[in-house]
Amino acid sequence: MTGPEENVWSGWNEPLTCRERLCAALGELSPFGRCRLRFYRWAGMKIGRGVTLGRGVAVACYPRKITLEDCVEIQPQVYFLARDEIRVGRNTAISPFVKILTSSNPNARHNALGGIFPPVRKPVTIRENCWIGTGAILLPGVTVGPMSVVAAGAVVTRDVPERCVAAGVPARTIRRI
Repeated sequence: MTGPEENVWSGWNEPLTCRERLCAALGELSPFGRCRLRFYRWAGMKIGRGVTLGRGVAVACYPRKITLEDCVEIQPQVYFLARDEIRVGRNTAISPFVKILTSSNPNARHNALGGIFPPVRKPVTIRENCWIGTGAILLPGVTVGPMSVVAAGAVVTRDVPERCVAAGVPARTIRRI
C-alpha cells in the first residue's frame, strides 16, 4: 500500500512466532487444565496464581498481549482477539462463549468500506472482582470497572463504571451495586 493508508496499517500484522502459534493451539486443544495453563504461558500469556481456563479457550493473534491476574476464572469457549492489550483483574469470572475483541476492521485492504471505516485497535481492561455473563461481547477500547457485572448477551461498546450492572445491545448501565 502507498499513501496515508500505510500509517493506519503500520504494525497491524506483527510477526507471530512459531512457538506462540504452536503453544496457543495446544492450549486451546488441551483437555487438561494444568497443561492448558502451561501451554498458554509458553505462548507468552501472563497468568497469575489460581487461574482457571476452561476447555476451548481460544486466543487469536498475540497471547503475549493478554494478562490474567490472580484467581481469574475463565469458562469454556471464551474467545480473545488480542491485537492489543487485554488485562483481566483478579477475582474476575468470565462465563462461557464471551468474546473479547481488541481490533475491528472490514478487511480494508480489499474492501471499499475500508476508506469509510478505518481499522480500530484498542486495549480492553476488565478490572478486579467483575463478572462477565454468558455470550457477552466486549469491543475494542472498553474498560469494565471494579465490582461490575456485564449481563449475558450484552454488547459492551462503552466503559462500564465501577459497581454497576450493564445489559443490552448496546450495553447500558441498568443498576448500581
